[in-house]
Amino acid sequence: MHTEPKQYILIAVTDSAMAAQLKEGVETASGKPCLIASTSSEAYAFAARYSEQLPLAILDTALSGITESLFYVTAEQCIPTLLITDSYTEACASCSLSPTIIDIIIKSSDTVVNVVETVQRLHRNQDTNVLIVESSASIRHYLSYIISNYMLNPKTAKSGNEAITLLEKQQYPLILIDAHLTDMTGIDLTRIIRKTHPPEHTSIIGISGNTDLHISAMFLKSGASDFLNKPFKKEELYCRMIQNLKMTELLTYLEQLNTLKNKMLGMAAHDLVSPITGIQGLATILKEGYAGEVTSQQKEVAQAIYAASDDMLTLVTDILEVSTIESGHLSINKESIQLNEIVAHRVGLAELSSARKSVTLEQHLTPLDNIYGDPKRIGQLLDNLLSNAIKFSNPKTTIQISTQKTDDAIQLIVKDEGPGIAEEEIEKLFTPFTKGTALPTGNEPSHGLGLHIVKRIASAHNCSVDVASSLGKGTKFTISFPLQAAPK
Repeated sequence: MHTEPKQYILIAVTDSAMAAQLKEGVETASGKPCLIASTSSEAYAFAARYSEQLPLAILDTALSGITESLFYVTAEQCIPTLLITDSYTEACASCSLSPTIIDIIIKSSDTVVNVVETVQRLHRNQDTNVLIVESSASIRHYLSYIISNYMLNPKTAKSGNEAITLLEKQQYPLILIDAHLTDMTGIDLTRIIRKTHPPEHTSIIGISGNTDLHISAMFLKSGASDFLNKPFKKEELYCRMIQNLKMTELLTYLEQLNTLKNKMLGMAAHDLVSPITGIQGLATILKEGYAGEVTSQQKEVAQAIYAASDDMLTLVTDILEVSTIESGHLSINKESIQLNEIVAHRVGLAELSSARKSVTLEQHLTPLDNIYGDPKRIGQLLDNLLSNAIKFSNPKTTIQISTQKTDDAIQLIVKDEGPGIAEEEIEKLFTPFTKGTALPTGNEPSHGLGLHIVKRIASAHNCSVDVASSLGKGTKFTISFPLQAAPK
């Protein structure tokens, strides 16, 4: 059986204490054993002997007797090399022009930390795919060679359509796009890619040698994450690639944490449903006297227990719904439905709650064509709007629920006569667990989840949600179902 030769990392530094620290840190970061050299001759011998087994060399420019021949060996054998130096001299600048010199680290009290972090980054790069979209074969080859030395995995496309085909088959966290392609502009390709590859999953760097000062702005406005002007130094290219990759990785990590949070919330909420309903059942038994005769004061206590547990159950149900929505598991089963029928049914159910506060629900329903949607979810959306309106309405006021058809939409409107919403609070209205300054008029609990659920259900139906409000004059919510979504 054929086995791959063992790989090493060459460390050649003058300071033995630093060498020991680097060895420990680099071996931990890379999982590869290190070869230690303290002179240029030892380093030269290791580089020559293990040239095919060295994915990385770390060289100190202060090595005694160091000559350009050592750098020549690492370049000739295509060994990516990190230079450690006391200062950035002309000699270092000259060496950095070599495609195998991937970075230069200036000595400081953090030298070991900086080297180990660089090795960690290079090790992480091995699992990272980079797509290069460039019509010039020579530039594609050059960029591939440079990117490979940074241990990234380059894949090339000579046209926009070829790039689109590759993106359909594989995910690329980083894409380099030249402005001038044979079949489309790089800017147009960026717009196309952004439709299916959001910035939190894919970074795009636009590249151009065009002297037009507006091209960088056009790339960025079209969805690019960054821009590079030709000609550029490979060090600048790498810095920009890594900065964008770090941002993508951070966003991915935050997304994973958010998914974990939603899963934990969902599990906790699910496990709370049974004990809460149990408490409600026991409170009902006590309140109705099924467990024995109770005094009026005991009935009040049992009723308070029931009301508190009911509020808690509402919160737990909302948390379950939000965790389902945020995890991307919101089920939408669309069919041809009559919006007015849903409105009439849900308003009828809500009248029980509104009557307790002496709030009138007034319907103004215009004859409508059918829409295409999930009747359960649209009913849930309206329930949340009505619950919110009742919660913030004073007694002896009216909530108007209406439907209408415009030139391009079928609209559902819920308008109350409550305290209204401050202008600066409207943009935060649909953020989960966010509460405004207005308080429920009957001391009802408010958890800041209902309108978030409304927004997400509306988005799942390609609906817009518009809010019109001013302090002291009530609030109007308008849900617009696009006509093109309605069946003929």
